[in-house]
Amino acid sequence: MEMSVDPMLVLGKAVDMSVKMKGGEFPLGAMPLKIQRIIREANECYGFPIDYLAGAMLVVLGLGIGNTHFARLKGKWDESAILFMALVGCPGACKSHPLNFAIRPFSDLDCKATQEYTKAYAEYERQKELPMKERTEARPVPPVNKRYLISDATPEAMLQIHSENLRGITMWNDELAGWFKNFSRYNKGSDEEYWLKLFNANPTFSDRKGVKNSVYISRPFVSVVGTIQNGILNELAQGSRSSNGFIDRLLFVIANNQDKQPWSDIEPTFDIEKSWADIIGRLVSMPYSTDENGCVVATILPFASDAKARLYEWQRENTADCNRAESDALKGIYNKFDFHAIRFCLILQMARWACGEADKTEIDLVSVENAVSLVNYFKATARRVQGIISEMSLTEQQRAVIAALPDDFTTEEGIRIAIENGMPGRTFQDFLKRSVSLGTCFQREKHGHYSKL
Repeated sequence: MEMSVDPMLVLGKAVDMSVKMKGGEFPLGAMPLKIQRIIREANECYGFPIDYLAGAMLVVLGLGIGNTHFARLKGKWDESAILFMALVGCPGACKSHPLNFAIRPFSDLDCKATQEYTKAYAEYERQKELPMKERTEARPVPPVNKRYLISDATPEAMLQIHSENLRGITMWNDELAGWFKNFSRYNKGSDEEYWLKLFNANPTFSDRKGVKNSVYISRPFVSVVGTIQNGILNELAQGSRSSNGFIDRLLFVIANNQDKQPWSDIEPTFDIEKSWADIIGRLVSMPYSTDENGCVVATILPFASDAKARLYEWQRENTADCNRAESDALKGIYNKFDFHAIRFCLILQMARWACGEADKTEIDLVSVENAVSLVNYFKATARRVQGIISEMSLTEQQRAVIAALPDDFTTEEGIRIAIENGMPGRTFQDFLKRSVSLGTCFQREKHGHYSKL
């Protein structure tokens, strides 16, 4: 396959092109050039924040890959393209439109498939009513509704859908609050452990009372994407979700500028909807084989030697960050990026192939470098989310002190500013120590020096 030369790559390394347009600081240079162009055009013409659109596209690209390709680090350690992602923003922030744009290729495919299924099922019902000699088949087989997206379904219903679509599905909720608030909706227990298993792609089965047929899926692929308001984040962190690692598995996208933007009269210079659908279409149309049970047999992508060396180097850096973190919350978050990094590598390599910018025989150094830039972004947004959650439980005095503090300060400066705002120095020191320990509000940079999250 002939590949275009990427001018943003120098000596095999990607340039970290963080953008500060109408979005935030998403490393847009990590995405393939064709996708960058679509994102920029959507930002200029429709005001879609870069962060929200690019983040949603990562999940959608992963769905396009599904169980057809895995990244293999070593031995039998394989990672698929599963992502759990939340687009975070205040009410009125432009979150839903970019998400809808990104996922539209699959909603269109599902719409067409549902129409075909409706016709096929009607014919199935008609055939059943016919005398045996007039049937096309002696025993008509009910059709299967091929689909990629689900929204509101019980775990049992979702697994049934997944068992008929083993390539992979995505839970798409415009308001993610409806997703996690339903964890105990259909049973007295919690479904959090169930979703933890799905994230890890562990074998999953359903045999609860009332289910006619048990469903077993040896390698599930279920991604999650949706939006959530800042004020709901504290509900996401309630109960066991902040201690069992559930929240650590979520990737958060936060646009710096969430102000409503005036309409732009700029027209797109090309058909961005079709261009995006074509990229997804190339992923979806990839041929794949299945085993005797109908399960998808994945193609394994190893890492090139220099790419693997860079990934190991990054993992040592991430391990150091994890060990230095003074809060259990940040330790848990950093730990999960070992898995996210590999998944990003797979998604980016396959996305570059779909855009005609790379092959898909192995994961190369460019994809690893770009994956590292994505990790850095999502580590930063995870810290911001921890800060938002913490801020919701602050007293008015604590809020006033935080607002008065500069982004970076020493212990002495902090005590002085706290006293000026009516908080005793010792109280401030306790507040500072507790916040650093919990990974909220403040982060210690070095002895006696702190920064606000």
